[in-house]
Amino acid sequence: MKHLLASIGLLACTYANAQQFDFQNTNRWVAKPALHSVQEQFKKESAVTILDDRKVELKEDGKSVYMFNYQHKIIRVQDDKGIEMYNKIYIAMYPGSEIINIKARTITPSQKVIELPSDKIKEIEEDGRRYKLFAMEGVEKGSEVEYTYTIRRDVALFGTEMYQDSRSPIQEGFFTLTVPLFLKYDVKGFNNVDVSKDSVVDKKRIVAAYVSNVPTLDEEKYAYRDKYLKRIEYKLSYNLSKNDDVRLYTWKEFAQKAFMIYTQIDSKEEKAVDKFFKKIDLSKASSEAEKILAIEDFVKTNINVDENLIADGADNIERIVATKQSDDKGIARLTAALLGKAGIKYQIVFVCPRDEMPFDESFENWNRVDDIIIFFPSTGKYIHPESTELRYPYIPPTYAGSIGLYLKGTTIGTYTTALAQFKEIDVEPFEEHKQNLIAHVSFVPTLDTVVVASQQILSGYGANNYRPIFVFLPKDKQEETTKEIIQAASGSKDITNIEVLNSALNDAFTNKPLTIKGVAKSTSLLETAGNRILLKIGEVIGRQEEMYQEKPRQLPVELAYPHVLNRTITFEVPNGYKVQNLNDANITVELKEEGKTTCGFVSQATQKGNTITIEIFETYAKINYSMEQFETFKKVINAAADFNKVVFVLAKQ
Repeated sequence: MKHLLASIGLLACTYANAQQFDFQNTNRWVAKPALHSVQEQFKKESAVTILDDRKVELKEDGKSVYMFNYQHKIIRVQDDKGIEMYNKIYIAMYPGSEIINIKARTITPSQKVIELPSDKIKEIEEDGRRYKLFAMEGVEKGSEVEYTYTIRRDVALFGTEMYQDSRSPIQEGFFTLTVPLFLKYDVKGFNNVDVSKDSVVDKKRIVAAYVSNVPTLDEEKYAYRDKYLKRIEYKLSYNLSKNDDVRLYTWKEFAQKAFMIYTQIDSKEEKAVDKFFKKIDLSKASSEAEKILAIEDFVKTNINVDENLIADGADNIERIVATKQSDDKGIARLTAALLGKAGIKYQIVFVCPRDEMPFDESFENWNRVDDIIIFFPSTGKYIHPESTELRYPYIPPTYAGSIGLYLKGTTIGTYTTALAQFKEIDVEPFEEHKQNLIAHVSFVPTLDTVVVASQQILSGYGANNYRPIFVFLPKDKQEETTKEIIQAASGSKDITNIEVLNSALNDAFTNKPLTIKGVAKSTSLLETAGNRILLKIGEVIGRQEEMYQEKPRQLPVELAYPHVLNRTITFEVPNGYKVQNLNDANITVELKEEGKTTCGFVSQATQKGNTITIEIFETYAKINYSMEQFETFKKVINAAADFNKVVFVLAKQ
C-alpha cells in the first residue's frame, strides 16, 4: 500500500506527463503567491485561466451527508477587456446550498498581494437569481486574480463540470470526486478529457481528471457549440452497502419511472379526461393523423401552458381541465391520456435538443433529459405538446435530428411498463421546408420608380416561423409585420394589395404554403449614372447574411433545419433600354455528394424580348456539413450575399 500511495503521489506531482491525476486533493492556495508564466499560444488572449481546480466531495457534516464543491481559480488578465471580465466575481447561489470559505486576492505585476476583506463580499439579486459578488481591488494589466470558495449542498446524483468556454483558455485544470467507500460514482470525460480509474485512497473512493492548454471555443454562425465543449460528467451508480451488483439510475429505471408518471392517471383524472374528450370533435377525422391533429389542436387552443407555472397540482389533469392552466409536464400527461382515450398508439420520447449537450446512451446522466415529444409509430411523425404554435407533424427544429430516448411500452402479464430505446428523431424532408419568392419588377412610365409585385411562399419550418404572428398578435402588429416582410423585396413602405393566405396553425398539417402577397412602389432600388439607370435587382431577394472568418473555423456546420429557397424574378426592361450586364446575375456555387447537390446557390438570368427572368435555386439539403465542407458552404452563403449586390445597368439603345 505504501508503494501504491508513493506512486500516486509521484503521479500527482509529475508535471512532465500529459495528464496529472491528483488523488491527494492538493490545496493549491499558497501563503506567498507568485505570478505564473503564460503559454506562448495564449499570450494574445485578454485573460488566461492559469488554474481551474475543482473538487467534489461527499462527507458527513453533523448528522447529515452533504456534497461539498470546492472551486479555486487563478486568472491572468492581459488587457483592458480582461480586466473588465474579471474585476468583479459573481458566484451563483442555488436553493438549498450555502457558499462558505470565500477567499480572494489580487497579485499585481509588482508582486504586491491585495487581499479581499470579508466585508466587501455582497449578496445581490439579478433577474430573479441570487449571487455572491465581490469586486477585486488593484487589478491592472498583468495582474492575477485568485479566488476560492466552497459550496455546501445536498448530495447530487448527477453532475457536470465544464472545462471550456469562450471567455478564457485554461492552462491547467484539475478535478477530483471523493466519496465514501460504500458509494461508487461513474465519471466520464467528453471531448478528449481524460479521467482516471476509480481508486481507493485513505479509505475513500477517488476519481480524478486533468486538462491542460484548453483553448477557448467561441459560438460560431451555423453551429451548435455546447456538445463540443470539454466537460466531465458524473453519476451515482452503486450503493455497495446495500447491493453491490445492482446498478442505480439506469436508463431502464428512468424509462420505467417516466412511463408511470406520464401514462398512469388516477380515477379523478380519468373522469376529467372523459369530460374533456367529449368536447373534441373527431367526426371529420377520417385518418389517425387527422385524429391526432384534432386532439392536439383542441388541447393547445383550450389550455394555457406555462412551463414555469408554480402551483399545487400544476401537472394534475383534474386541475388542468378545471383551471385551463398547465405546466409542461401536465400538458404532456393530458395529451397522452386523450390519445389513449382515442385508441391512438404512441410513445413518449425524451429529447436533448441539438443545441445542447446530447444524451449518451452509455452514461446515464438523467440531467440530460430536457423535454418531451410524442411519437406515433403508425405514421412515423411527432407532436410537441408544450409548443402552442406548432401542429402535427412539426416539433421544434433542433429536436429533429437529435437522439431521442423512446419509452417503448411493454406488457408482462398484467404489468405494463416501458423499455428505454435510443434512436434518431427523423427530420422532415428538406423539400418540405421552403422560403420561396416570386417577384415581378416593372418601371412606371416616368422611369423614376419601380413596381415590385411579390409573393413570399413559405412552407414547413419556413412557415412555422411566421404563422404564430397571424394567430397570437393583434391586428395592427400583424399588418406591421406583413409590411416588413413585403418591404424586404423592395425596400419601400409604399405597399398596397396586401394579402395573406394559409396563415392558420392547422395549415401545417397538409403543409399548405403560407403566402404573403403585396405590391410596392420603390425608388430605393433605383439610381442614375448619367444617362444610365442602375437597378438594384439583387436586393429583391432581401438582405443576405455574409460569412467572413477572422479566426479559423472551429466547428462543423449544423443548421436548424434543411431547406430550399427557390426564387423567380421577372423584370420588364423599358422600351429603348438594354441591360448591359445581364451575366452579372449568373452565379453558380455547389457542393455535390454522390452526384447530388446538398448545398448550393445557382442563379441564371435569361432574356426573351423585353422580359428578363432570373431563376435562383438555393439549397441546404442537410443539417450537418463537415469541417472539410465548410469552405464550400461558406461560398454558398456568400454567393447569396453576392447576388444581393447585383446591380443591372440599363443604357439607352
